[in-house]
Amino acid sequence: MNKKERVLAAVNFKEVDRIPVTYRGLKYVSESLLKNFGFKDNKIFSKNYKRFLKRLGADFWSMGHNLGYFSTFHPRYNGPPPIKPYIPDGLLYYALGINAKLARVEKYNYEYAAYVDPPLASVESVSDMKKGFLMSKLDLFDYNTTVNMLYSQKEKAVMSESDEIDYSIEELRKSNEFITLGSFNSLFILCSYLRGMEQFLIDLYVNKKIAEHIIGEVGEFVLEFNKRELSGFGKEAEFYCSWDDVAGQRGMIFPPELFKKYFLPIYGKLYDNVKKYDLIIDWHCCGSIHEVLPMMIDIGIDIFDVAQTSAKDMELENLYKLYGKKVCIHGGVDVKELLIFKKPEDIKEEVLKIINLWGNRGGIIIAPAHEVEPETPVENILAIYNTVNEYYG
Repeated sequence: MNKKERVLAAVNFKEVDRIPVTYRGLKYVSESLLKNFGFKDNKIFSKNYKRFLKRLGADFWSMGHNLGYFSTFHPRYNGPPPIKPYIPDGLLYYALGINAKLARVEKYNYEYAAYVDPPLASVESVSDMKKGFLMSKLDLFDYNTTVNMLYSQKEKAVMSESDEIDYSIEELRKSNEFITLGSFNSLFILCSYLRGMEQFLIDLYVNKKIAEHIIGEVGEFVLEFNKRELSGFGKEAEFYCSWDDVAGQRGMIFPPELFKKYFLPIYGKLYDNVKKYDLIIDWHCCGSIHEVLPMMIDIGIDIFDVAQTSAKDMELENLYKLYGKKVCIHGGVDVKELLIFKKPEDIKEEVLKIINLWGNRGGIIIAPAHEVEPETPVENILAIYNTVNEYYG
C-alpha cells in the first residue's frame, strides 16, 4: 500500500498493511527534528518534507486539525488587509473583521496570532448588529482561484514558516498527498471570536436573542461560503477539514443541549453538501467530547481528530470501546502530559496499546493528539515512529 491507500483503508475500516501514522508539531519542534536528522536547511519545511517523513517513518505531515500541512487550499482573498496594529492571521479570520495581534514566545523564537478586541464585544442588543454583516464579506473571495494555505501564511506578519512553498495540485497528487479544503466552518469558535469567548457563553444563557442572532449570521455565512468553495474546488479536493473547540479537559464548555439546538443543524447542512463531492470529512475538537461526538458521527464525519487521551474519559480503551467501529480516529498520543513528562518506554507502551486495540482492521491513524509542544524531548517524539516501524518490521 502507498500512504494514501493506507489512510483510505483506515478511514473505511478495511485491512491495512500497517496502521498509518502522521506527524504534527509546532515550528520549533519541526526545526529541532530536522536538525537532529542532519538537515542543513532545517527551517525550510516544504523543501525537506518528503525526506523528513521518510527519515521519521511517518506517512503524512499534518496540521493541528487536518491531514494536509502542505496540501490545504482555500479561495483567494481579494479584500483589504487589516488595519494596524492588527495583523493577517493565516486563517483569514481578519477577512471577517476578527482582530489578531502578534504574540511571541521568546524562549522558542515562536510567533503566533492572538485573537483580541472582538468586534461585537460592545453590542447590547440585536439592533446594534447590521443584518448580513458577514454575508457582505462573501464577495471578497475568488472561489475559482485556489491558494495553498502556506502562501497565505507567507503573507502574515506572523511567519510560522520560512518556506518557499510552490507545490501545485498536480505535484502534490504525484506525491500521494490528500488535496484538502475547509475554511470558515468552526461555528462556535467564529461566534466566540466575534463576540468574545466569555461574553458569548454568557449570551447563550442570558442574552439569548444576541446569541441567536450571531449564530444565525455565522451559520448563514458558513453555509454559503462553503457552498461556493465546494462549487469552485470540491471536484479537485479529496479531504474536507473542519474544527470547533467546544470542549475542555472535563467535558463541554457549554451544555450539549445547546450544541444540539444551535450548531448541530448547521453542521448537518454543511456536511450534506460536502458529501455531494464525495470528500472525506474530518472534524477536530480537543478535550472530552463524549457528549456531542456521537451526534457528529451520526451526521457523517469520517475522522475524529484529535483523541486527547489526557482529558476525562478519553483513555484509549474507552475510545476504542465507544467509537472503535464507528469513526476513524486521528491522534491518540497525548501531547499534554505523556509526550512532555514521560519516558520513551512509556510512549512505546502507549503506541503498542493502540496497535493491540485496533489491530490492522482500520479505524485509527496514529498521531500526536495535536501539534507537539516545544518542551517535548526529541527522543519521546521519535519513540512514536520507532515503535510503529519496529512493530511492523
